[in-house]
Amino acid sequence: MIYYQITPKNVNAHIFEVQLTLDNPNPLGQVFSLPNWIPGSYLVRDFSKHIVSIQASSNSKSMAIKKLNKNHWIVQSCKQKITLIYEVYAYDLSVRCAYLTNQRAFFNGSSVFLKAVDFDDTPCEVTINYPTDSVLGQWSCATTLMPKEKRQNSEIYSAKNYQDLIDHPVEMADFTRFEFNIEDTPHAMTITGEHNTDIARLQADLQRICQHHIDFFGGNIPFDNYLFLTLATTKDYGGLEHKKSTSLICARKELPTTDKPNITPEYTRFLALCSHEYFHAWWIKTIKPASFHQLNMSRENYTEQLWIFEGFTSYYDELALLRAELLSVEQYLTLFAQTISKVQMGTGRYKQSLAESSFDAWTKFYQQDENAPMLLLVTTPKVQYWLSY
Repeated sequence: MIYYQITPKNVNAHIFEVQLTLDNPNPLGQVFSLPNWIPGSYLVRDFSKHIVSIQASSNSKSMAIKKLNKNHWIVQSCKQKITLIYEVYAYDLSVRCAYLTNQRAFFNGSSVFLKAVDFDDTPCEVTINYPTDSVLGQWSCATTLMPKEKRQNSEIYSAKNYQDLIDHPVEMADFTRFEFNIEDTPHAMTITGEHNTDIARLQADLQRICQHHIDFFGGNIPFDNYLFLTLATTKDYGGLEHKKSTSLICARKELPTTDKPNITPEYTRFLALCSHEYFHAWWIKTIKPASFHQLNMSRENYTEQLWIFEGFTSYYDELALLRAELLSVEQYLTLFAQTISKVQMGTGRYKQSLAESSFDAWTKFYQQDENAPMLLLVTTPKVQYWLSY
């Protein structure tokens, strides 16, 4: 068992403190690493740059720790238990990294949990401490990590191995939460941030979308529970898929309200985002390219099949709203016509094949600002990039 403990140490300075304890380290020198990217967002992001400080000890004795490269460290030879204590700067509002203020704490394991090299399959236990600093509201913790124990000031969870540990984002805040069941499988959504959401309507619409996707994949559900983690802001937008959950950011105007009974373009956009990420629970988290079965988190994992996994998902995210009777035929065809128009305006399909564009996603699609002449179209959602080729 590898033991982790994460604490919002200073909400004003945006600092998490993480403690890692390994009982049986490599006696020749134990190596630790942090991922350079997060599955679902295909760009090397160098999360290790956010580690502010790191120390190692064994039986209360300080141990030498040396940085080998940008995301690997080695602790001096030791046959006894090793404990690392390190600080992580967390002020990235996206769904990909970690964020900490007095309003909320959020993190992906790939941004905060070092891996003990050669212990990939070892079970993990993580204690999540609540902040001792003053925060806004009464914070709760939301994640799909396996719960083990809930205490007054902390919660303890377990994971099967390191890959499992980093595939469950964590949200801590004074959020709104609602729950529902689909095919006897628990589902929930949390909404963090100021909002005036019509919860009953959103829950009913989500149930339709989830039921559609489950039926679409033959009734086979690859998870035992599912969680939509949603952050409502002024104008942000994005999502990232995980095995049992998704992290979402939306503008609060995209959430339904009781004074707007008809489905608006803004609400349609949010439902399509939910549909997209939920579809990924099957299509790339369960059914995936061969190169994604054993991920190397230190470098790019190339595949020529991203156009299938992202393009198909983007096609079905809005189509599912029609099939779930949330959109009329006219509303759906209007959206589809807009997509076709944007695709036809692009020229990428004359420059690369679908397979080539998939292979180059690491250096082109996710670095659009540096490739503007090549990617004129991709200021719009993923599907237009993939379909433009």
